[in-house]
Amino acid sequence: MNDIAAGGVVYTVEGGALRLLFIDDRFGYLSLPKGHPEPGESLEQAALREIEEETGIRGRIVAPLGEVAYAFQSGDGQTVHKTVHYYLIEKTGGTLRVQEEEIAGVRWIPADGALPAQEEAGYPNNRPILVRALQALRREIARRIDHTLLKPEATKDDILRLVEDAVRYGFAAVCVQPWWVSLVADRLRGTGIRTCAVVGFPLGGTLPEAKAYEAYQAVRAGAEEIDVVVNLGALKSGDEDGVRRDLEAVIEAAKPQAAVKVILETALLTEEEKRRAAEWAVAAGADFVKTSTGFGPGGATVEDVRLIRSVVGDRAGVKASGGIRTLSVALALLEAGADRLGTSSGPAIVRELPAPEDAASDEKAVP
Repeated sequence: MNDIAAGGVVYTVEGGALRLLFIDDRFGYLSLPKGHPEPGESLEQAALREIEEETGIRGRIVAPLGEVAYAFQSGDGQTVHKTVHYYLIEKTGGTLRVQEEEIAGVRWIPADGALPAQEEAGYPNNRPILVRALQALRREIARRIDHTLLKPEATKDDILRLVEDAVRYGFAAVCVQPWWVSLVADRLRGTGIRTCAVVGFPLGGTLPEAKAYEAYQAVRAGAEEIDVVVNLGALKSGDEDGVRRDLEAVIEAAKPQAAVKVILETALLTEEEKRRAAEWAVAAGADFVKTSTGFGPGGATVEDVRLIRSVVGDRAGVKASGGIRTLSVALALLEAGADRLGTSSGPAIVRELPAPEDAASDEKAVP
C-alpha cells in the first residue's frame, strides 16, 4: 500500500530570533506538521492547509526540501510505503493552537536549538529535512544582504575579497563606489549577484545633473542597482520639487537597466521628514527606500524601518543600512520590514546561523 503526505518546516523571525515550528505528536515524539492531500489538492496546497489545521499557523512556501520515504505496519497488518514531501515555509499569520484530536502540542524552537531537540526527541528520518531547512534558511538570509565596502581607502585587493565573499555566501548584491563598478561587474558576471553603485555619496548635495551622469556611467560600467543619497538640504527645507527633480534625474538615467534605492540618512531627520522623504522617493519612482549611508551619526533602527515600511507599503522595498553587525540586529530589522540589509559584516552574520552538514537517516518510521 502506498501513501503520500505533505508537510513543512515553518519558520518565523520574532523578537530578533529565528524560530522553527514543531509538533509533539501522540506517540511522544517531536515531529513536523504534515498530512494527506485532499482530492484535487497539490502537494504544496496540502502542506499549507495541514499546517494551518494542525498548528493554527498560515504560511507561504519558500522552497522544496525533498522527501522522506519509509515503511511501517498499519493497524490491520498491512505494510504501508509512505512518502512525505516537505517544504520550507515562512509564517505569514495565525497564532499557535493545537489540533488536540491528532497531536499533543505545538511549539516554536530557536533555530540554534532545533537540531539538538531533534536529536533528543525527534524521528531520525526527519533529520535530513531539518538540515536542509537550516541550510536553506542560511541562503535566504544571505540573499537579503548587500555586501558593502564604501571606505574611501579600500584597495583593489579589498574589493576582490568582497566579491569572493559575496560569491561564497550567495549575497544579493555587492555595493561599492563607482570607481570599482566595472571590476565588480566583471567578476560577478554569471553568478546572479548584482552590482550596486552609490551615487551622490555620502552627502547627497551634488547637482541633479551630476548625480544623473554618475548614475548613467555606473550603469554603463555594469551597475544593476544604484543607491543614491537624497538631497538632505532640500529635504529639510521642505523643497519637494527640488528633491523629486533630483531623484527623478537619477532614476531616468538608471532605469530600466538598474533599480534605484534612495538613501535618507534617517539619523539627521525628524519623524515627519522621514515620512515625507519616503513618500517623495516613491513618488519619484524609487524601487527601495534606504535608511542610512553608514557615514552619518547613526545607522539603521527598528523604529525607522517600521516607519518607512508604514509609508511605502508594498510600493517599494526597504533597505536597512548602517551598524548591522550581528545576526540578532539583522533579524530584528528583517522582522520590522526590511527587504535588504546593507552591511560589511555579511559573512559574520551568516556564520552565526546553524550550518549543519547533510547526514543520512535511518529507517525509523514516522507514522
